[in-house]
Amino acid sequence: PKLSYTNFGVGHPFSTLDASDFAYQGFGVSQEVPYPGKLALAGEEARKEAQGELQVYRALVLERTSDLKTAYYEWFRITKALEITAKNRDLLERLERIARARYSVGKGIQQDVLKAQVEQSGLAQQVEVLEQRKATVEARIQALLNSERPLGRPADVKLSPLTANLEELLASVDHQAPRLNAQRAMVDSRAVGIERAKREYLPDFAFNFEWQKTGGRFPDYYMATAEVKIPVFFARKQRLGVEEAAARLSEAKQNYLSTRQGLVFSVKDQYFTARTSERLLALYQSGIIPQASLSLESAMAGYETGSVDFLTLMNNFGSLLTYEMQYYDELSKHEQAMARLEALTATPRSRP
Repeated sequence: PKLSYTNFGVGHPFSTLDASDFAYQGFGVSQEVPYPGKLALAGEEARKEAQGELQVYRALVLERTSDLKTAYYEWFRITKALEITAKNRDLLERLERIARARYSVGKGIQQDVLKAQVEQSGLAQQVEVLEQRKATVEARIQALLNSERPLGRPADVKLSPLTANLEELLASVDHQAPRLNAQRAMVDSRAVGIERAKREYLPDFAFNFEWQKTGGRFPDYYMATAEVKIPVFFARKQRLGVEEAAARLSEAKQNYLSTRQGLVFSVKDQYFTARTSERLLALYQSGIIPQASLSLESAMAGYETGSVDFLTLMNNFGSLLTYEMQYYDELSKHEQAMARLEALTATPRSRP
């Protein structure tokens, strides 16, 4: 409602001094009333749009949580790589001592000693690179946590198996993914917007009531008016509003389809990544790493007795180092894929 006050003419309406017969003061109230249904449609459109914004907020929470988890698993991977490198540096020092001892008694060659020293320098270079990466990922974790507190060291990470199949994950996208729900709510809001735009073809109303206090010989009186707002220029105004609302609905539908396609691709990508990592981790645990360890032990024993050359020994050492690194790379990759799937489908994973 609107309140109004009018002071017309000279004099003082509440006093007979210097009064004018035509002077008055008016006090009024007026109210515009849209055609029935317009306000309800506007409220429905705003409500659905607000639901979409709520889903956007949920999506951001899940995505930032996923970012934090992926950064944590990368931190864990680098920490494990540093531990493996330190362990292998100790082993390489042992190999160097063996090569030096064989060389001192004339059973080995100086090149073996130099090769061991070169490999030690290479591991030292890897440590420097890993330390830099560790500092970077720790800074990212602190930024995501909005904290400058020291992080300590990551806890051990165990494999969390992927129990859902691809069809179940895709169904979760259609029913639970916040990004998709946000686009769906926007489509619904735009659909209501079309109905609201069509209602603009219908007239609006206005009502006014005013009490006028006169200061002369005329009595006080009241005045009530009613107005009808007729959309006579509908061809140039309301029609274009309906066309704009239809275009906004088409845009929302295309955004929905594009968002769904992107989510489906991302879910499939992370699903296949997790499945492949699980198979590779099983191979590393059951065969590759144990076999590489036995091969290195056998090569070390053979080198000490002179039945295996130093190059073969170093090849076995390098293979074991590579496989151990690759195991934790795959473990980190698997857990990162699981964290991204959790954000994409809004489905918490169950841990064993």
